[in-house]
Amino acid sequence: MKENNNKKPKEEKNILDDILANAFSSTKKYEETNAGLETKKCNGCGAARPDDTDLQYCDFCGNQFY
Repeated sequence: MKENNNKKPKEEKNILDDILANAFSSTKKYEETNAGLETKKCNGCGAARPDDTDLQYCDFCGNQFY
């Protein structure tokens, strides 16, 4: 009877190892990427605005960009 009890935990460990190995191999790997948006900062309020626009005034506080 003790022999059957010894085999079962080993089988359960193998199943758990298989599950964890499958989860690890199928987990999506993410890497950091740059958003690709260049911005300029308003001197008055600190709001970020797209750099490729010809804005003369901040939409948030009204300060002049240039």
